[in-house]
Amino acid sequence: MDSSTAPLSIITKLALFERTCDSSYSPLAENLKYLVQFVYLLPAAMLHARILYILLWKHRNLYLKQSFYILFIMSCIACFTLVVQDIFFARVFQYMTQFCEPMSEFVENYPIFPAIYYPLQQHLHCAQPIIQILLTVNRMSCVVIPWKHSQVWKSFMKYAIALVILTPFLFIWNIIISKKLPVYTFGGFYIGYERVVIWATMTLFMLILRAITIVITAVCTFITVLRLTRMSKRLVSSERTLCIASFLISSCFLGTAAAESLFAFQVVRTSTSISYFLLPISWDILNVGTPIVMVMASSQLRRHVFGILKRSRSNSRVEDGTIVTGF
Repeated sequence: MDSSTAPLSIITKLALFERTCDSSYSPLAENLKYLVQFVYLLPAAMLHARILYILLWKHRNLYLKQSFYILFIMSCIACFTLVVQDIFFARVFQYMTQFCEPMSEFVENYPIFPAIYYPLQQHLHCAQPIIQILLTVNRMSCVVIPWKHSQVWKSFMKYAIALVILTPFLFIWNIIISKKLPVYTFGGFYIGYERVVIWATMTLFMLILRAITIVITAVCTFITVLRLTRMSKRLVSSERTLCIASFLISSCFLGTAAAESLFAFQVVRTSTSISYFLLPISWDILNVGTPIVMVMASSQLRRHVFGILKRSRSNSRVEDGTIVTGF
Protein backbone atom coordinates (compact mmCIF):
# COMPACT_ATOMS: atom_id res chain seq x y z
CA MET A 1 0.00 0.00 0.00
CA ASP A 2 1.32 3.45 -0.89
CA SER A 3 2.41 5.39 2.18
CA SER A 4 0.31 8.37 1.15
CA THR A 5 -2.87 6.30 1.37
CA ALA A 6 -1.88 4.02 4.24
CA PRO A 7 -4.32 4.26 7.18
CA LEU A 8 -2.93 6.25 10.06
CA SER A 9 -3.57 5.29 13.66
CA ILE A 10 -6.38 7.24 15.30
CA ILE A 11 -3.95 9.02 17.62
CA THR A 12 -1.73 9.96 14.70
CA LYS A 13 -4.71 11.28 12.69
CA LEU A 14 -5.87 13.43 15.58
CA ALA A 15 -2.40 14.72 16.42
CA LEU A 16 -1.13 15.22 12.88
CA PHE A 17 -2.51 18.70 12.29
CA GLU A 18 0.40 19.72 10.09
CA ARG A 19 2.91 17.63 8.23
CA THR A 20 5.66 20.11 9.06
CA CYS A 21 7.09 21.75 12.16
CA ASP A 22 5.03 24.56 13.69
CA SER A 23 7.24 27.66 13.84
CA SER A 24 4.74 29.70 15.89
CA TYR A 25 6.12 28.38 19.17
CA SER A 26 8.89 30.37 20.87
CA PRO A 27 12.14 28.36 20.83
CA LEU A 28 13.23 29.98 24.10
CA ALA A 29 10.02 29.05 25.92
CA GLU A 30 10.12 25.47 24.60
CA ASN A 31 13.82 25.13 25.47
CA LEU A 32 13.06 26.25 29.02
CA LYS A 33 10.45 23.48 29.28
CA TYR A 34 13.16 20.99 28.32
CA LEU A 35 15.54 22.49 30.87
CA VAL A 36 12.98 22.20 33.68
CA GLN A 37 12.41 18.53 32.87
CA PHE A 38 16.14 17.89 32.42
CA VAL A 39 16.70 19.14 35.98
CA TYR A 40 14.79 16.20 37.46
CA LEU A 41 15.33 13.59 34.72
CA LEU A 42 19.13 13.65 34.91
CA PRO A 43 19.33 13.06 38.70
CA ALA A 44 16.73 10.30 38.28
CA ALA A 45 18.87 8.60 35.63
CA MET A 46 21.93 8.87 37.89
CA LEU A 47 19.99 7.43 40.83
CA HIS A 48 18.76 4.52 38.72
CA ALA A 49 22.31 3.84 37.54
CA ARG A 50 23.61 3.92 41.11
CA ILE A 51 20.88 1.56 42.35
CA LEU A 52 21.55 -0.89 39.51
CA TYR A 53 25.27 -0.80 40.35
CA ILE A 54 24.49 -1.58 44.00
CA LEU A 55 22.01 -4.36 43.27
CA LEU A 56 23.77 -6.01 40.33
CA TRP A 57 27.40 -5.60 41.31
CA LYS A 58 28.56 -4.13 44.61
CA HIS A 59 26.08 -5.89 46.91
CA ARG A 60 24.70 -8.51 44.53
CA ASN A 61 25.34 -11.33 47.01
CA LEU A 62 22.92 -9.65 49.40
CA TYR A 63 20.14 -8.35 47.15
CA LEU A 64 20.03 -11.03 44.45
CA LYS A 65 18.92 -13.52 47.10
CA GLN A 66 15.63 -11.65 47.30
CA SER A 67 12.97 -12.20 44.63
CA PHE A 68 11.51 -8.73 45.27
CA TYR A 69 14.80 -7.05 44.43
CA ILE A 70 15.24 -9.12 41.27
CA LEU A 71 11.84 -7.85 40.13
CA PHE A 72 12.79 -4.34 41.21
CA ILE A 73 15.97 -4.58 39.10
CA MET A 74 13.81 -5.19 36.03
CA SER A 75 11.71 -2.17 36.98
CA CYS A 76 14.86 -0.06 37.37
CA ILE A 77 16.20 -1.14 33.98
CA ALA A 78 12.90 -0.20 32.30
CA CYS A 79 12.67 3.16 34.09
CA PHE A 80 16.35 3.98 33.49
CA THR A 81 16.10 3.24 29.76
CA LEU A 82 12.93 5.33 29.40
CA VAL A 83 14.46 8.26 31.29
CA VAL A 84 17.60 8.15 29.11
CA GLN A 85 15.41 8.04 25.99
CA ASP A 86 13.53 11.08 27.25
CA ILE A 87 16.70 13.05 28.00
CA PHE A 88 18.43 12.43 24.69
CA PHE A 89 15.55 11.91 22.25
CA ALA A 90 11.86 12.30 23.17
CA ARG A 91 12.09 15.65 25.00
CA VAL A 92 14.71 16.96 22.55
CA PHE A 93 12.38 16.19 19.63
CA GLN A 94 9.52 17.92 21.44
CA TYR A 95 11.15 21.03 22.91
CA MET A 96 14.20 21.87 20.78
CA THR A 97 11.94 23.49 18.21
CA GLN A 98 14.75 25.30 16.41
CA PHE A 99 16.05 21.88 15.33
CA CYS A 100 12.65 20.38 14.54
CA GLU A 101 13.06 20.25 10.76
CA PRO A 102 16.53 18.62 10.61
CA MET A 103 15.61 16.15 13.37
CA SER A 104 12.33 15.15 11.72
CA GLU A 105 14.15 14.75 8.40
CA PHE A 106 16.66 12.48 10.12
CA VAL A 107 13.83 10.32 11.48
CA GLU A 108 12.25 10.06 8.03
CA ASN A 109 15.50 9.51 6.12
CA TYR A 110 16.96 6.94 8.51
CA PRO A 111 14.04 4.61 9.33
CA ILE A 112 16.31 2.23 11.24
CA PHE A 113 16.33 4.73 14.13
CA PRO A 114 12.55 4.91 14.74
CA ALA A 115 12.31 1.18 13.94
CA ILE A 116 14.44 0.52 17.03
CA TYR A 117 13.59 3.50 19.23
CA TYR A 118 9.78 3.43 19.12
CA PRO A 119 9.17 -0.34 19.57
CA LEU A 120 11.71 -0.37 22.42
CA GLN A 121 9.94 2.53 24.10
CA GLN A 122 6.54 0.87 23.82
CA HIS A 123 7.96 -2.51 24.89
CA LEU A 124 9.19 -0.93 28.11
CA HIS A 125 5.86 0.82 28.70
CA CYS A 126 4.16 -2.57 28.37
CA ALA A 127 6.72 -4.30 30.59
CA GLN A 128 6.13 -1.89 33.48
CA PRO A 129 2.55 -3.04 34.26
CA ILE A 130 3.68 -6.67 34.10
CA ILE A 131 6.48 -5.95 36.56
CA GLN A 132 3.97 -4.13 38.76
CA ILE A 133 1.74 -7.21 38.83
CA LEU A 134 4.69 -9.41 39.78
CA LEU A 135 5.77 -7.02 42.55
CA THR A 136 2.34 -6.95 44.18
CA VAL A 137 1.90 -10.73 43.86
CA ASN A 138 5.38 -11.16 45.34
CA ARG A 139 4.49 -9.11 48.41
CA MET A 140 1.16 -10.90 48.80
CA SER A 141 2.77 -14.35 48.65
CA CYS A 142 5.36 -13.24 51.19
CA VAL A 143 2.68 -12.70 53.84
CA VAL A 144 0.25 -15.43 52.73
CA ILE A 145 2.76 -18.29 52.40
CA PRO A 146 5.88 -17.01 54.22
CA TRP A 147 7.16 -20.54 54.92
CA LYS A 148 7.67 -21.33 51.23
CA HIS A 149 7.72 -17.87 49.64
CA SER A 150 11.44 -17.93 48.84
CA GLN A 151 11.33 -21.43 47.41
CA VAL A 152 8.31 -20.70 45.21
CA TRP A 153 9.81 -17.53 43.76
CA LYS A 154 13.21 -19.11 43.26
CA SER A 155 11.56 -21.72 41.04
CA PHE A 156 9.28 -19.21 39.32
CA MET A 157 11.77 -16.38 38.73
CA LYS A 158 13.05 -17.57 35.35
CA TYR A 159 9.44 -17.66 34.12
CA ALA A 160 8.81 -14.19 35.57
CA ILE A 161 11.79 -12.77 33.69
CA ALA A 162 10.62 -14.43 30.46
CA LEU A 163 7.12 -13.05 31.06
CA VAL A 164 8.44 -9.50 31.38
CA ILE A 165 10.59 -9.79 28.25
CA LEU A 166 8.21 -11.66 25.94
CA THR A 167 4.67 -10.60 26.90
CA PRO A 168 5.01 -7.01 25.57
CA PHE A 169 5.42 -8.41 22.05
CA LEU A 170 1.75 -9.49 22.24
CA PHE A 171 0.92 -5.78 22.39
CA ILE A 172 3.55 -4.09 20.21
CA TRP A 173 3.59 -6.42 17.19
CA ASN A 174 1.59 -3.96 15.10
CA ILE A 175 4.08 -1.21 15.92
CA ILE A 176 6.96 -3.43 14.82
CA ILE A 177 5.45 -4.13 11.40
CA SER A 178 4.08 -0.61 10.83
CA LYS A 179 5.81 2.44 9.41
CA LYS A 180 7.10 4.90 11.99
CA LEU A 181 6.88 8.65 11.29
CA PRO A 182 7.14 12.08 12.99
CA VAL A 183 3.90 13.41 14.50
CA TYR A 184 4.05 17.19 14.89
CA THR A 185 2.78 18.80 18.10
CA PHE A 186 3.69 21.88 20.19
CA GLY A 187 6.32 23.12 17.77
CA GLY A 188 8.18 19.82 17.87
CA PHE A 189 7.26 16.22 17.20
CA TYR A 190 7.14 12.74 18.64
CA ILE A 191 7.41 9.42 16.83
CA GLY A 192 4.14 7.72 15.90
CA TYR A 193 3.17 4.97 13.49
CA GLU A 194 0.86 4.08 10.61
CA ARG A 195 -1.13 1.00 11.52
CA VAL A 196 -0.87 -1.92 9.16
CA VAL A 197 -3.61 -3.74 11.10
CA ILE A 198 -6.32 -1.16 11.70
CA TRP A 199 -8.01 -2.67 14.77
CA ALA A 200 -4.76 -3.30 16.67
CA THR A 201 -4.36 0.02 18.47
CA MET A 202 -1.64 0.47 21.05
CA THR A 203 -3.96 2.70 23.07
CA LEU A 204 -6.53 -0.09 23.34
CA PHE A 205 -3.91 -2.70 24.21
CA MET A 206 -2.38 -0.52 26.91
CA LEU A 207 -5.80 0.30 28.34
CA ILE A 208 -6.60 -3.41 28.67
CA LEU A 209 -3.20 -4.14 30.21
CA ARG A 210 -3.49 -1.26 32.68
CA ALA A 211 -7.02 -2.31 33.68
CA ILE A 212 -5.89 -5.87 34.37
CA THR A 213 -2.95 -4.55 36.37
CA ILE A 214 -5.14 -2.26 38.47
CA VAL A 215 -7.53 -5.09 39.34
CA ILE A 216 -4.73 -7.49 40.29
CA THR A 217 -2.89 -4.77 42.23
CA ALA A 218 -6.03 -3.86 44.18
CA VAL A 219 -6.84 -7.48 45.08
CA CYS A 220 -3.26 -8.33 46.06
CA THR A 221 -2.86 -5.14 48.07
CA PHE A 222 -6.10 -5.80 49.99
CA ILE A 223 -5.02 -9.37 50.81
CA THR A 224 -1.54 -8.20 51.81
CA VAL A 225 -2.83 -5.51 54.18
CA LEU A 226 -5.41 -7.89 55.66
CA ARG A 227 -2.77 -10.54 56.26
CA LEU A 228 -0.28 -8.07 57.75
CA THR A 229 -2.83 -7.06 60.40
CA ARG A 230 -2.95 -10.68 61.58
CA MET A 231 0.79 -11.35 61.67
CA SER A 232 3.06 -11.05 64.67
CA LYS A 233 4.80 -7.73 65.25
CA ARG A 234 8.22 -9.21 64.41
CA LEU A 235 7.07 -10.52 61.04
CA VAL A 236 5.14 -7.33 60.30
CA SER A 237 8.28 -5.29 60.99
CA SER A 238 10.42 -7.47 58.72
CA GLU A 239 8.01 -7.24 55.79
CA ARG A 240 6.72 -3.71 56.30
CA THR A 241 9.43 -1.91 54.35
CA LEU A 242 9.08 -3.75 51.06
CA CYS A 243 5.28 -3.82 51.33
CA ILE A 244 5.12 -0.06 51.83
CA ALA A 245 7.53 0.44 48.93
CA SER A 246 5.34 -1.77 46.75
CA PHE A 247 2.21 0.19 47.75
CA LEU A 248 3.85 3.53 46.92
CA ILE A 249 5.11 2.30 43.55
CA SER A 250 1.55 1.11 42.89
CA SER A 251 0.32 4.65 43.58
CA CYS A 252 2.76 6.04 40.99
CA PHE A 253 1.53 3.43 38.55
CA LEU A 254 -2.14 4.30 39.13
CA GLY A 255 -1.43 7.92 38.18
CA THR A 256 0.04 6.75 34.88
CA ALA A 257 -2.97 4.51 34.25
CA ALA A 258 -5.35 7.42 34.90
CA ALA A 259 -3.50 9.70 32.46
CA GLU A 260 -3.45 7.02 29.76
CA SER A 261 -7.19 6.45 30.24
CA LEU A 262 -7.81 10.17 29.79
CA PHE A 263 -5.77 10.11 26.59
CA ALA A 264 -7.55 7.00 25.30
CA PHE A 265 -11.11 8.21 25.93
CA GLN A 266 -10.69 11.85 24.94
CA VAL A 267 -12.54 11.85 21.62
CA VAL A 268 -11.54 15.32 20.43
CA ARG A 269 -7.93 16.38 20.82
CA THR A 270 -6.36 19.68 19.92
CA SER A 271 -2.74 20.73 19.77
CA THR A 272 -3.18 22.32 23.21
CA SER A 273 -4.91 19.30 24.74
CA ILE A 274 -4.04 18.74 28.38
CA SER A 275 -3.76 15.00 27.76
CA TYR A 276 -0.57 15.57 25.75
CA PHE A 277 0.86 17.27 28.83
CA LEU A 278 -0.43 14.88 31.49
CA LEU A 279 0.71 11.67 29.80
CA PRO A 280 4.49 12.33 29.78
CA ILE A 281 4.29 13.92 33.23
CA SER A 282 2.59 10.79 34.59
CA TRP A 283 5.36 8.68 33.05
CA ASP A 284 7.90 10.94 34.73
CA ILE A 285 6.22 10.46 38.10
CA LEU A 286 6.46 6.69 37.68
CA ASN A 287 9.99 6.58 36.27
CA VAL A 288 11.42 9.19 38.64
CA GLY A 289 9.35 8.21 41.66
CA THR A 290 10.16 4.48 41.64
CA PRO A 291 13.83 4.75 42.74
CA ILE A 292 13.03 7.52 45.22
CA VAL A 293 10.36 5.36 46.86
CA MET A 294 12.73 2.42 47.28
CA VAL A 295 15.59 4.55 48.61
CA MET A 296 13.29 6.31 51.07
CA ALA A 297 11.61 3.08 52.19
CA SER A 298 14.70 0.94 52.76
CA SER A 299 17.33 2.34 55.11
CA GLN A 300 19.72 -0.43 54.08
CA LEU A 301 19.45 0.37 50.37
CA ARG A 302 19.69 4.07 51.22
CA ARG A 303 22.98 3.53 53.05
CA HIS A 304 24.38 1.46 50.20
CA VAL A 305 23.28 3.90 47.50
CA PHE A 306 24.61 7.01 49.22
CA GLY A 307 27.70 5.32 50.64
CA ILE A 308 26.84 5.84 54.29
CA LEU A 309 29.14 3.52 56.18
CA LYS A 310 27.62 3.70 59.63
CA ARG A 311 25.48 0.64 60.26
CA SER A 312 22.82 0.01 62.88
CA ARG A 313 22.60 -3.62 63.99
CA SER A 314 19.08 -3.17 65.26
CA ASN A 315 17.95 -1.56 62.05
CA SER A 316 19.52 -3.72 59.36
CA ARG A 317 20.37 -7.39 59.35
CA VAL A 318 20.02 -10.53 57.31
CA GLU A 319 17.96 -13.37 58.70
CA ASP A 320 17.55 -16.65 56.82
CA GLY A 321 18.22 -14.93 53.50
CA THR A 322 15.63 -12.22 54.14
CA ILE A 323 16.73 -8.61 54.04
CA VAL A 324 15.32 -6.85 57.08
CA THR A 325 15.38 -3.10 56.85
CA GLY A 326 13.95 -0.31 58.89
CA PHE A 327 13.20 3.30 58.15
